[in-house]
Amino acid sequence: MFPVLIMQTGHFSRVFFIAFLFLFAVSCASQQTPVYNNDFYLGLLIGSDPENRPEKIRLFENALLSENVYTRQAAAEQLAILMTQGNELSSKTVTLVRREASHWWRAAFDVVPQNSNAPVNKKNALSFLLEYDQDSSLSCGEARAFVINECNKRSDFFSREEYAAIEARYAITRLSYNEALRSFRAFMETPGESVAANRVWPQVIPQFFINYPNSINDLGRAFQYTSTGAEGLNLFIQWEANLPSVVDGSSTDEIRYRLVFFAARIARRTGQGNLAAFLFDKALFLAPDSEQIDACIWYLLDLALASNLSVTMERLEKYCPYLQSLNYINDLMERHLHNLTASNDWANIIKTFGIIKDAKGNGLKSGFAWVIARAIQEGYLSPQQRQTLSQFFNSELYDMFSFLRIAYNTSDTFLMPALYYRRQSAAALKLPFFSFEEDSSDLEDAISPLLDFILGFFKNEAAEFCVPYIRAHEERMSAGELRAAADALEKAGNYFQSMRLAALYVNRENYKKTRRDIELMFPRPHLELIETRALQFNIAPSLLYGLIRTESAFQGAVVSSAGAVGFMQLMPDTARDMADRIRRSGGPNFFGADNVIDSTDIDTNVYIGAYYYSYLFDRFNNDQLALMSYNGGMTRVQRWRNASALPADLLVETVTIYETRDFGRRVPAMGSVYQELYY
Repeated sequence: MFPVLIMQTGHFSRVFFIAFLFLFAVSCASQQTPVYNNDFYLGLLIGSDPENRPEKIRLFENALLSENVYTRQAAAEQLAILMTQGNELSSKTVTLVRREASHWWRAAFDVVPQNSNAPVNKKNALSFLLEYDQDSSLSCGEARAFVINECNKRSDFFSREEYAAIEARYAITRLSYNEALRSFRAFMETPGESVAANRVWPQVIPQFFINYPNSINDLGRAFQYTSTGAEGLNLFIQWEANLPSVVDGSSTDEIRYRLVFFAARIARRTGQGNLAAFLFDKALFLAPDSEQIDACIWYLLDLALASNLSVTMERLEKYCPYLQSLNYINDLMERHLHNLTASNDWANIIKTFGIIKDAKGNGLKSGFAWVIARAIQEGYLSPQQRQTLSQFFNSELYDMFSFLRIAYNTSDTFLMPALYYRRQSAAALKLPFFSFEEDSSDLEDAISPLLDFILGFFKNEAAEFCVPYIRAHEERMSAGELRAAADALEKAGNYFQSMRLAALYVNRENYKKTRRDIELMFPRPHLELIETRALQFNIAPSLLYGLIRTESAFQGAVVSSAGAVGFMQLMPDTARDMADRIRRSGGPNFFGADNVIDSTDIDTNVYIGAYYYSYLFDRFNNDQLALMSYNGGMTRVQRWRNASALPADLLVETVTIYETRDFGRRVPAMGSVYQELYY
């Protein structure tokens, strides 16, 4: 018996050992591949009715146990919101929520102890409420309310002034500037035996604003965007004048910068341009970082453009060397180029190019270089101006092509308006519009926990909830993660967000674009419909796609602030006029009940929109003029054309309405991408 028992024991030991190895291998594999848990997404899909709350809470509680850290964080956020809305959670769940919380909720829980009898550190609470980045999202608002409510449970926790600053900050996030200013008036004093109605601001900045400097920004915005600008301007100038250089052993330079910068913004807002320029110049040399330096220069140049040309040229020469990136003032340089081209001021276009050509960043160098190239080609330059151009190259070997090459080489981006100038210079030089690498597996890394979390929305038919979560993480997502998310959004039909995400990583410095990247930025939904209408109305399908992408980003139900509707953003009167012409010419009848046209119907919208563009092209026989008419009206464009002898591509630069000017560049550029990519 004994030997038999030993043999049996040995057999069982081997079986046990094999089983152990199997379980160990499974365990290791599970650690490498996240265990899929869809309870979080199911919780989102359950409605918010009270009878659904217990099941919603149960699903989010299950998600707190997920192996995916981002799922746990998102579940903790949802449970924290439910908790602050009065739903009872078990102490175990509350502990898990506090452990897994991130961002606003992590900061809020760091302020408020779980033990309701434990004290709250006031300094930490004020730092969270006044200095922590806030926005208008539900989670931020609920986390803020949670901290305030917990602090209020401790009697007389905040002083009157502290509570006023907290309320003012919340009002600023909602753009309620008058409400914010009413709250800030708690800092005003009643001098001597004056009545309360005679309260005044203290002559020296209260220590509170030095401790919590974001409140200076909030008060500055409250003055800037209300009718009390003069009061705020005088106050900030006085506080800055009375500010010591050191407080409690620390420099006050940043406090001084904020006071001067917002005084300048208020002066600009109230029409005191010279004072604003003086203050922005002063702020420039107090600016704490490169972004603030560029912000000051932006305002100085914006004021100059509203003044006169000589001031603009003088400030460009003075401040360009301090710019950290020419890209920061792209919008101003576009306006400057427009002003100069509209007045045929080729001399100052040349002079501006000489100022910016060596500045950091490409900015709008491509635009100035391209306009100079066209001016050379059209013979608009005087001999003296041509001599000036030769100095840029220290050589007589300058010509139109020299500047076209500059335009081409400084516009290798999918950002406007540089993309347009790339298109124009590429066509003239007979060079590729853009290039891309063949798709490879470089971006197809193993699915990270973050990407696994994002893709879970699409696997569980919860794509409608994904965008806020993507936005919360997109700045730290890799190119591969962003590309996978963009791909999922495109497949879900959310082309606007897909294109937005693709642009985020495609335009990163040194990123090597692939065909698939550009396809994500320039998709072709409703291919059969759009190509059929393009063929029917003799429009290049690439141009029609560029038009639709520009107008609506393929959002069929979108309505603009002006009332334009659908894919091709048809104004109601235009839609009726074109639909009537279509009907009278023997085409389809788009008038429904009560003589109403459903412009949200994609088939209807594209048919009428394509017909309308064809109608405009027949009158102008030029794509850019027809496109500007589509955006700004046929009569207006006809007036511009009659008033100028410039060719159409330079006429675009002179158009007085920015939206129409941009439209005349953007759609051809987008159309050319579609042409090169697909046709």
